[in-house]
Amino acid sequence: MKNISWLFVSIFTLSATITNAQYADDNVTVHDHLTSKDPFKTNGKSIDIDSSKLTKISLPDTVTEAVSGVDISGIEIVNAVSDSTILGYIQTGMFNKWKPAAADKPLTEFLQSFVNKQYTYLYKKDAGKLLWVIQEVRISERTFSMSERSFLHFKAISYTGDSNGRFRKVAALDTILVRGGMDVTRKHGNNIADALQLLLARSVPALQANDTAYTISEVKEKALARYNVPAFQAKEHTDGIYLTFQEFINDQPSFTNIAYDLDDKKVRFFYTDSTGKKTYVDKFWGVRKEGMLLKQHYNVFIPIDQNQTSIYLVNYLAMARRNNNAIAWRAVGAGLGGGLIGGAILGASGGATTTGGIPLVENVPYIGKKAPLATRVDIETGEFSL
Repeated sequence: MKNISWLFVSIFTLSATITNAQYADDNVTVHDHLTSKDPFKTNGKSIDIDSSKLTKISLPDTVTEAVSGVDISGIEIVNAVSDSTILGYIQTGMFNKWKPAAADKPLTEFLQSFVNKQYTYLYKKDAGKLLWVIQEVRISERTFSMSERSFLHFKAISYTGDSNGRFRKVAALDTILVRGGMDVTRKHGNNIADALQLLLARSVPALQANDTAYTISEVKEKALARYNVPAFQAKEHTDGIYLTFQEFINDQPSFTNIAYDLDDKKVRFFYTDSTGKKTYVDKFWGVRKEGMLLKQHYNVFIPIDQNQTSIYLVNYLAMARRNNNAIAWRAVGAGLGGGLIGGAILGASGGATTTGGIPLVENVPYIGKKAPLATRVDIETGEFSL
């Protein structure tokens, strides 16, 4: 019994040791065959976030590079992000436990106080003001074989104001910033500071741009226009298959009266016409059935949840933990040479199901192989994003 106990302790230690060393560095895409598991039977919905348990992200005290020759009287932040409650998810501890993270202040104050502190020296009394409409601030982390990476998706529009209180668009920034290292959680604040610096640098050369002028109220109205779509306004939605993301945004599925078949190899969706004929639909953007929403990702169905003006992966934290556990047990199996015990562990852990895998963010070419895990769906493109 003692030897058996030590065996399991050794296995556990090995799994813990290899967890941080066996993450695939390749941008692996899931191409598993659809299985007969019911794609609508998931392990729970999105969980409520306890704000007292959030990891707080802070911005640095100083920026890395000073700016000169800028004629502005101030910078005002307009918060137009799709979700201000959290910034994203991080990994903590030696077992890479997943946790949600948030700004250490309400998001508008978080950004405005930093901008005020960093750029007050630039302000001139009689100059025009910059108006920064922040559309996305989203962070993520991922562990690889020898390091970790932090990711930031930052999206914003910059306007310059005149003496009549009218604002013209001068710049836009939509980028993902990446930092590597062994403890990247502390680097998210630096990424955000760098993004704000990039936005300022992009705004300066175009301060005299001749674009349509708007009042500040009109700028804010334009910033919120992307949320004024049927998908986010309707309280109830019809079951159906959305062939494209635009159909989802318009809340107009191509096919209603839908159902699906389960057999030994596939899950296949179909609709029934007025004559009773069944027509199968194998490729589409997403499908809604009895209130649940799935996005098709290659041959896998990913459960997503529409929450006000955001679309999240359902119960992302649970999926991330399962993903880490599966990697750890695969590492144990490999460490044991794939023998009897290793095979038994691998068999018990199982592979990713049609609803259990986490897709990668695949539409950012310059990131290369080491792509971040997706946590939600971009509300403008319909692609998986941070």
